[in-house]
Amino acid sequence: MTMLVNSLIIGAGPAGTAILSAADKNGCLPELVAAGLVMVDRADEVGDGLIGRYTINSDSTAETFLTAVNQSKVDAVRALEHDPVVRAVAAHIGDLGVPLPKAATFLKLVGERLSGFVQSHGGSLLTGHEALHAQQMPGGLWRVHVRNLRDGSAADILSRALVIATGGHQPEDLIAEKQVAGVPVATRYADKLLRSDIFLAQEGLGEARRILAGRANPRIVVLGGSTSALAALNKLLRPDSGLALADGALTLLHRRPLRPFYPSAEAAEAEGFTEFGPEDICPISGFVYRLAGFRLEARALVVRLLGINGSPPEPRVRLHRIAGEEDLEAARIMDEADLVIAALGYRPLAIPLRDSDGEHLPIAAELPHHPSMVDGACRVTGMDGMPVPGLYGIGLAAGFVPHGPLGGEPSFRGQANGLWLWQNDVGQLIVEQLLRQARTERAVA
Repeated sequence: MTMLVNSLIIGAGPAGTAILSAADKNGCLPELVAAGLVMVDRADEVGDGLIGRYTINSDSTAETFLTAVNQSKVDAVRALEHDPVVRAVAAHIGDLGVPLPKAATFLKLVGERLSGFVQSHGGSLLTGHEALHAQQMPGGLWRVHVRNLRDGSAADILSRALVIATGGHQPEDLIAEKQVAGVPVATRYADKLLRSDIFLAQEGLGEARRILAGRANPRIVVLGGSTSALAALNKLLRPDSGLALADGALTLLHRRPLRPFYPSAEAAEAEGFTEFGPEDICPISGFVYRLAGFRLEARALVVRLLGINGSPPEPRVRLHRIAGEEDLEAARIMDEADLVIAALGYRPLAIPLRDSDGEHLPIAAELPHHPSMVDGACRVTGMDGMPVPGLYGIGLAAGFVPHGPLGGEPSFRGQANGLWLWQNDVGQLIVEQLLRQARTERAVA
């Protein structure tokens, strides 16, 4: 049997359930569900995705997580205020993030309550189901073929709008195509290369120790200037890493300058940080490096590495900013390292798409230079840069960049990820388009 709905969200992890949270906070979750809503996820539980496997702290504050409860309009979600899981996150108010295993438990609990609301109000949640592919159909519909992973049965879902919230990944070919300072890292350092996605997970330190076995004074290089790269450094520096690191044992190779976030220009100047201009200040919030700036634990390390405001140095870490594709010093540092951790980004984990003829429907993110999957309205774009009708994306590696009323500094280059954005402005941007579609259909009918 084939069902027809207004909205189909593929992925019920942090990004997918963030759409529900955004609609909830804005009071329009009942309308979104009533219009016809289905969520599909391979896992048996919702809300947390894979973040529980990472042994690092979140780059979102405890206060950010808690807004999903204290700003909710769903009784069952608000009732969680005194739940032990919620209180465990609240215990980290004022800290430099929340341990991701705790955050995962919290997101799963909130996700269960929100998805429970969806199901009790006429929507559907298909856990343990895999979306195999989605095909454009005449009349603007999407046909999504799903398979029940428990019994192998299959079904089709017709939807007016499709949201890809399947997250990002670090495939082997992402690293294979990368060159750092002119060096093909995947082939040259195959025996000592570790992807950050693996290193930041629970098994990461074990993998690092395996590569470093027998080396008394290991030298480790982290490639990249992202939050993941700083998280890798922090994990290496922790006392429980089990690694004996001498001064200068760790080197961060990065291209862009490292910038800390500040709540205002005055706050930055008060600490003696002046490496910013008008284009680095968000015109909406007044924040300095609102998008490009490191926050929480990553920020604390950057402040030390840059020696801002007389912060004590971290002698075990050296910085080297890569100077083009012929940086011989950068190549030497990598050559002499015992372990190279590659934090070189993610790609969107989109499902296979087909056009109305059943042929592969290419999207812009598949181009060789891997542009953003989505445009400024979270619409997935085709090879021609135009939005694919009825197709949206959200989450890690989707490539959304805040703009206009959403704020952000004009100088920002890159993509913005974060739970607060997904649960608020970005999630609501998608919700409004889904509701607009539903209202248009009702008006025509």
